[in-house]
Amino acid sequence: MAPAHVPNVSRILRVLGVALLVIGASGYLLPAATVHWTALIPAALGGLALAASFARNAWVAAGLGALVCAVALMGGGSALPQVPALLSGEAGAAIASRASTALAAILALAAIAIALARGRREA
Repeated sequence: MAPAHVPNVSRILRVLGVALLVIGASGYLLPAATVHWTALIPAALGGLALAASFARNAWVAAGLGALVCAVALMGGGSALPQVPALLSGEAGAAIASRASTALAAILALAAIAIALARGRREA
């Protein structure tokens, strides 16, 4: 892949990193009840995604980003079947945090795949 396509993958990882930082921080700080420290796991994954965005090689950045997304999906994927309950107001903040983490990971994986496919086509 040409170095000119690194900004595309880096930009995707930066958006993912900021989104996960916001999800983790809001999941820990916003609920009125006491929250376990594990609510900050999405924020830690966001920090890893931000760090991966500084890789000079787009394939390395994409691989690290895919790894972060896979970990996010392992943690939040179980909440995806509960999205209808979340939308109807029956689910709590923990489900919202896990579902939004999984959805962000799915969108980021799709965006990384599209960026890499465009880069291969243009190279």
